[in-house]
Amino acid sequence: MIHLKINYEASLAIVEREEEGELLSLIAVAAAAAVAVAESEAVALALAVAVEVAVEVAVEVSVAVSVAVSVAVTVAVATAAEAAAAAAAVAVALSVAAAAAVAVAVAVAVAVAVAVAVALSVAAAAAALAAAVSAAVAAAVTAAVAAAVAVAVAVAVAAAAAAVAVAVRVAEAVAVAAFCFFVLEVFVV
Repeated sequence: MIHLKINYEASLAIVEREEEGELLSLIAVAAAAAVAVAESEAVALALAVAVEVAVEVAVEVSVAVSVAVSVAVTVAVATAAEAAAAAAAVAVALSVAAAAAVAVAVAVAVAVAVAVAVALSVAAAAAALAAAVSAAVAAAVTAAVAAAVAVAVAVAVAAAAAAVAVAVRVAEAVAVAAFCFFVLEVFVV
């Protein structure tokens, strides 16, 4: 009878240890889920920063476009030499805008790489979160593409305006020269 009691108590102690082990396993799983949530919040913050940078670059691009339009108006009023200098300034402004667009694309690529790395580590715990991160990345990429398209349109408009202004100035110079030649020919002869 004493034997059975000792065996029963030993079995009871083993069961209690197994239950403690299962409880510790559940705590470890909960801690891992908390870490995964913290990492997903870090990704969301990184994406928010990337979107903020994209907005700032879009503002800079709009300022560059405004400067390009100003330069085009100046070219229309200036002489041919001034038009060449203004065209060089437009090229510099557009190269700065293009560099800003490249910086946005790099920032978005870095955000995408971070999102992919975190999504791989969190995939088992949060598949829905990974879908939301992918949607945010797609929105950031769309914004970067829109900024690049805006820069391309601004470049085309500025180049066309500069070309028209130079052509007008050249036509005016040719007309003035022809008139002067006509006046000299009429009055000298």
